[in-house]
Amino acid sequence: MPKPARTLLLVSLSHLVNDWYSLLIPPAIPLLKAVYHLSYVQSGVLVSTPYIVSAILQTYIAYMAEKKAKRVLALKLGFLILSLSFILFYFSDSFLFMVLSALIIGIGLSIYHPQGMGLLANVFKNQKGMALGINGIGGAIGFFLAPVSMGYLLSRFGLKAFLIVAIPGFLMVAILMLCKQEEKPLSITLKHAFSKELILVGFVAMVSPFFSRGISAFLPAYFYSKGQSILDANLMASVMLLAGIIAQPIGGKFSDKFGRKEVIFVSYTSMALFLVLFLLFPNLVLLFLLGFATSVSIPVRHALAAEVGGKSMNTNIAISYTMVMVGASIAPILIGFLIDNFGFNIAFGINTVIALGGAFLLFFVKPQDQALTN
Repeated sequence: MPKPARTLLLVSLSHLVNDWYSLLIPPAIPLLKAVYHLSYVQSGVLVSTPYIVSAILQTYIAYMAEKKAKRVLALKLGFLILSLSFILFYFSDSFLFMVLSALIIGIGLSIYHPQGMGLLANVFKNQKGMALGINGIGGAIGFFLAPVSMGYLLSRFGLKAFLIVAIPGFLMVAILMLCKQEEKPLSITLKHAFSKELILVGFVAMVSPFFSRGISAFLPAYFYSKGQSILDANLMASVMLLAGIIAQPIGGKFSDKFGRKEVIFVSYTSMALFLVLFLLFPNLVLLFLLGFATSVSIPVRHALAAEVGGKSMNTNIAISYTMVMVGASIAPILIGFLIDNFGFNIAFGINTVIALGGAFLLFFVKPQDQALTN
């Protein structure tokens, strides 16, 4: 297998496992609430904590991994931490210890995206949208499998499922031994990686994860509250995530042809439309379309960040992805609070304003050639 294809395969597999880990707590919320008597706000804290830690750490980790040419080593370390942290989560016997375990999960989740996508952006310089879109299939499959597999494990083994899910991370450490991608240290300083344009792209990028995590974190609980079993509730919730398997490569390819901003704009306005329709007429077809609209911009925001920033693609993506994690970390707590006080429909509905606001913000992002000449 040619080295670029092997790199794409290994990075995409890493993406699958990493993003699978990132959504393993939401499927367990109904059981965690019952066993530990948690509110939806507390449940949202457990979902948000890993994203908060990731937002804080990943830019510096990406900078150091790129500067020292240790991206593959960082990937291995990330999966090792994830496996150990979910074992610790299982042995946590209180809300406080679960939060501490979630902090460590966040350390593991802070590593993959800048390293994996930075590797691909460097290997596929002229086809970043295509490569990141294919890589996005891995992440989308991981998102889809999280509620499906965790729902099954929870229905069979209860909270012991958190012990079982440690296994894939250990396997990924061994598999990544096959990744021999050549790396060169970069002479960069962290402060030079930040720019006004890249920060603006970061604000645009944070809309999609705020929208998706605010809804997907509580979809199993939403269906569970309507009388579904823990397994059926998670299977129904997975429909939104299934769409990303198709949407991400399409979004990446279309952005290479029609432009990054244009694809993101269509994505965000469609998100608002399909969310309103789903809340008015809840069914799985509209949920799938909502997931498609949400996922189609995921690889595009990373490609846009890689192009708008300087030569340090790892750090460019990390800065943008820090904003992604900020959006992902705020949403579950806020949406959980709104569910506690106003119910699911009003809590989910707030995301329409977020999506349309992100679409409007795109008008202030300069085209690539403008950003590079100023």
